[in-house]
Amino acid sequence: MTTEDALLAAVDAAPGDPTPRLVYADWLDDRGDPRAELVRVEEEMALLPVFGDRFWELKPRRNELRAAAPAGWLARMGYGTVCRPVFRHGWPDGWRERWRLIREFTERWHGLPMPDVGGRQVEVAEVEQRLGRTLPPSTREFVAFAHDARRNDNYFDFFRDSYQMEDVPGHPAVSLVLQGEGDYHWAARHEDLVLADPPVFGYHSDYKNDDYSAFVPDNRNPVTDTLTEYVFEYARGYTHGRGGGFGVTATEPDRLIPRLAAALPCRARFGSHEVFEADDVLVVVGPSFWAEGEARLDVEVCRTIPRDRVPPILWEYCRNGGSFHGMFVPEEARRQAEERESTRPANRDDIPF
Repeated sequence: MTTEDALLAAVDAAPGDPTPRLVYADWLDDRGDPRAELVRVEEEMALLPVFGDRFWELKPRRNELRAAAPAGWLARMGYGTVCRPVFRHGWPDGWRERWRLIREFTERWHGLPMPDVGGRQVEVAEVEQRLGRTLPPSTREFVAFAHDARRNDNYFDFFRDSYQMEDVPGHPAVSLVLQGEGDYHWAARHEDLVLADPPVFGYHSDYKNDDYSAFVPDNRNPVTDTLTEYVFEYARGYTHGRGGGFGVTATEPDRLIPRLAAALPCRARFGSHEVFEADDVLVVVGPSFWAEGEARLDVEVCRTIPRDRVPPILWEYCRNGGSFHGMFVPEEARRQAEERESTRPANRDDIPF
């Protein structure tokens, strides 16, 4: 083996240890190889809170260095291919720090490049002028984030639903998002727009009186205590890991939580939810919508990984039924799907009528 082969083998043997990587960076530096800087930047950022100033100072330079590095080498080093935990340093208190965490989560799990907070000043000013009111900091960041996360130039979607920033009909509240079916607004009340990170209230169609054009407050209001909690839960809820995932009801949440904490290295709490993470693995436990005292367990895997990297407790809960995709689809269901696919007509001309 060449020296570089040996150094890379040492990196492969200890994927979570920065020491072999920094030794490799010294070797690259001695040869004037620009990848040395990237290794050092990546390893420094891996230890930093994703919501800290230093992380966002380094990020633009890191992106430049990644763009110049060979794709195969980046994959072997796990730079930009392994989804590192974003909650390693917990759920921060400040609105700015929370928005940075939301942005980094969105970039890693949704594949949408995200700049730092404080952008989209033109778009924010347009909304404030149209509403005739000054928005608090977190709500301004919502406007900026919605524009940065936009996927379709012809439809202003917010992951799945419709970005609004208009008053809810008949209520003193600014609609943030309108559900795709048009029957539910997530909104910030006018009276709360003096708060840096206001709570989010729900307004649904007046089903009781069969008036779908009128909206009434959700009896669970507020649906979240802060706007940042709402947006993170929304972004998390529409996460669809490329490697697979599943959702299931957990009947003994008090027993589940400590077992997850023992199996996964990172843990944090936001609102009424617990988040657990490892490289490429995201686990969220929250209240069940359907039954008091039960919990909802949602698991996503960012990319295809060896099955033994998934903690056994997750395989245990995966067998309890629920919704599945990717590597978590039960073998029998996978076999049936493959059989259906193999017998499906190749085109419409082959379909008997």
